[in-house]
Order: sequence, then structure tokens, then C-alpha cells
Amino acid sequence: MPLIDNYRRVHDDLRISVTDRCNFRCFYCMPEEGMNFLPQEEIL
Repeated sequence: MPLIDNYRRVHDDLRISVTDRCNFRCFYCMPEEGMNFLPQEEIL
């Protein structure tokens, strides 16, 4: 079943991150600099 947003765009791929330790560094969610990570004890 496709995911369709409010603008009627179809999305067939969805990635959900449950931690701030993702290493993909996608431009839309993680800038090149200035990203502060949570302390290790606060990670799920």
C-alpha cells in the first residue's frame, strides 16, 4: 500500500531513525557541521 501525502505525492520508501547516531548524513536532516549528539546514556 503506497503512502500518499497531503500534496498527493506517492512515497514508496520510508526510513525511520530511532537514534541520533545515523551515519547517512542526509542533507535534509543532518547538516555538515554543528550537529550535537545526545550523550551515550540517553540513546535508546
